[in-house]
Amino acid sequence: MGRQQRVRREETDQTNLQLNEVITMRTNTNEINIHLLLSNDINRLREAALSKLLKLTQQNCNHDTMHNHETITLAKLNKLPKSITWKGKRVFGVPLRVYQQTTGQILPVAITNALQYVRMNAGKCEGLFRKPGVKSKIDRLRSQIETTNDFSGESLETIKFDEYQPFVVADVIRQYFRELPECLMPPSITRLLCDLLKCVSQEEQLLAIRYTFLLLPDETRDVLETILRFLLDVSIRSGNSQTTCRSLARIFVPSVFQSYHDMHTTTSKVLWWKWKKDKLDAIQQESERLTLEHCLMTMILNVDLLCRVPSSVTDELKLPTARKTKRLDDLVRTACNGEFHMKKYIAKDSEQFLQRLSNTKFKNIPTNLDSVHVAIHKPSSLDCDKDEINLPMWKCSIDIPNTNVKQVSQRILHERYLWDNHFAESRTVEKIDDDKEIVQYVLNFLDLVPVRSFCEFRFSKKIASRSIPDTNAMLISAVSIDHLQNHFLPGSIGVTKDMHYYITPSTTQPGYTTVIQVASVDFSGRSSQWYENVFGCLLAHNLISLRDTFTNSKIAKV
Repeated sequence: MGRQQRVRREETDQTNLQLNEVITMRTNTNEINIHLLLSNDINRLREAALSKLLKLTQQNCNHDTMHNHETITLAKLNKLPKSITWKGKRVFGVPLRVYQQTTGQILPVAITNALQYVRMNAGKCEGLFRKPGVKSKIDRLRSQIETTNDFSGESLETIKFDEYQPFVVADVIRQYFRELPECLMPPSITRLLCDLLKCVSQEEQLLAIRYTFLLLPDETRDVLETILRFLLDVSIRSGNSQTTCRSLARIFVPSVFQSYHDMHTTTSKVLWWKWKKDKLDAIQQESERLTLEHCLMTMILNVDLLCRVPSSVTDELKLPTARKTKRLDDLVRTACNGEFHMKKYIAKDSEQFLQRLSNTKFKNIPTNLDSVHVAIHKPSSLDCDKDEINLPMWKCSIDIPNTNVKQVSQRILHERYLWDNHFAESRTVEKIDDDKEIVQYVLNFLDLVPVRSFCEFRFSKKIASRSIPDTNAMLISAVSIDHLQNHFLPGSIGVTKDMHYYITPSTTQPGYTTVIQVASVDFSGRSSQWYENVFGCLLAHNLISLRDTFTNSKIAKV
């Protein structure tokens, strides 16, 4: 037994020497950023990243000691934990995807504000994340976050982080990510990294970590990027970035990986190390902890590189696929058989939309959202060209009390800042006439992740209501176009394939206005799985916010 321990200790020492090599920050601006890729490319990229990661594992790991990683699939990585694990919870312990479906936010606004508060105070507080906060104040802040409502914006008003020490806020941040039931790094991937990183060179370690980052589910990847950029910023603001970064990595290992540091009898997480704990001694457990710590430190220092696609993968997949957005004149001429006739184009687009609205079979999606009807139509592969954006079409509808068609139309067209929580800014590029314009706008989903920009041709048109005789409805249509000024847009550029608002007097409730939104949009940087599971809920939340701007007297008119 003593000889086995000596052998293991020698192996651990050798691993530690390898892990203690100086990690340098790297980037390659010639490689494409993942946020610039459309959904079809993201789908192919995730599959390729998983395939290459498994191949790297097979080539370098000892099959006698390696676990069976062949069972890892994207479908399993996308799968949510059992709902019983977050039943009755509102913020802490709720999966990221479920929270986004429920509130429309990727991260709770309070957690986002807490990250910002800690970043601003990182240079003033020595021992941040190492020194514990006062437990009673931690519990009080947790309770505040749990009881606030992101959707109504109350968290912005009620939680004043200045009343708490940064150590308290830092502990709450760490607890939030540690209690995510799906964890940022799935247990199967954690297990694979523990096996692989001990067997390969430093260059291959970085490549394996890059593949791992690229194959994660969209909401997990965005939040992990946020955390990595946050930790890098904190380490820089705190002084010695290399030393502080190692310390932060050690502290955040249980919040990113499902490691044995988080072993509790009441936890809902799958503790992958439990089945082998009798076989592993403390030396090997420490070796695995160091491996994960080194992995996280590498991720923090190379977060810019993680968000870029390796050149070999780019060449193999021929990324990116060319975007098919057209200039406005080409768009109109294509629809009008080579003739530039704006009025004819608008009439044709309007008629085609109304036909789709009545003929397309939408599948109802049950939600717990208040008074919003949500449905989806998934196009078959026969409906789309090979390189065309093959995204689901969502239809959401809501009734707004004490309003008319004109009021609602004006709010949709000119007051988006009131009802879209992700709206950052907009400008009119070209005013064609009173009901036709080219607009650019920016959406911000997470502070430390690139914004999404759009350039759209938008028109509004009065049409006779088909449901109520002698009344007018309003149709608002938008589609992405190519424009010279798109080069000045920040972040990544999304593609609006189809966006229509059909606004008409309610047929069932006098004094109400019905808004039907039909949309198919590619924000870029996300796979089709996100659009099928989350995007419809995001649209529904925006419609609820739109309704609340008329019914909630607390909404400020900026």
